[in-house]
Amino acid sequence: MKGLVLLDYDGVIVDSAQPVLEQTAVFCKDQGLPFSLTLADFDQLDPATFTMLAKVAGIPDPDHRAYGRFLFDTLQNGTIQIALFHGISEMIRDLSERHILCVVTANHADVVRARLVQEELDDCISTYYGSDRPGGKAEHIREALNHYAIDARQTWMVGDSVSDMDAARTAGVNALAVGWGWQSADVLKTRVPDHLFHAPQELHAFLSSPLALSQMSHS
Repeated sequence: MKGLVLLDYDGVIVDSAQPVLEQTAVFCKDQGLPFSLTLADFDQLDPATFTMLAKVAGIPDPDHRAYGRFLFDTLQNGTIQIALFHGISEMIRDLSERHILCVVTANHADVVRARLVQEELDDCISTYYGSDRPGGKAEHIREALNHYAIDARQTWMVGDSVSDMDAARTAGVNALAVGWGWQSADVLKTRVPDHLFHAPQELHAFLSSPLALSQMSHS
């Protein structure tokens, strides 16, 4: 019996916090804006979106669109190749044989797809739900549930932010938090996820276990 695994991209699959921070600094310098953002400030992101990051960084509202375009162009053009977390490639390849895998992200689907093509992982992902689609993550989770006709109890949203946990709860699916991404484990615990993992190998082992589906299907 297959489940539906919905993976966030930034902070779950790729280690993008530092590259995004660095490019935000470049944007602010180019625009003559002050910059004092640190990785610790990512815990303030609620929701964890590029628009909210712009707000926390002090980028004025009229510049948010230009900032988003700058990140899209910079991170898609191949100049900066954001690394995948250790163990993620193996996890995705293995889990794609066991479950239906989708990406639910605040990033643009084309950015995500292009990066996973480079890693020869694109065939493992059934659908990409990105910021280019109408609605937020909760709506995208519901879209996936309807499209694949899988019970919410057999569906996991895997995220690294409190807003990912909120989206999972709103959509009625299981919330799995990972502590290696944009937000700290302590912040993630405030949303009381169903499980909190500290390494991709832990998440891989959980989603590979035959007990996982049986536990969730009877929850």
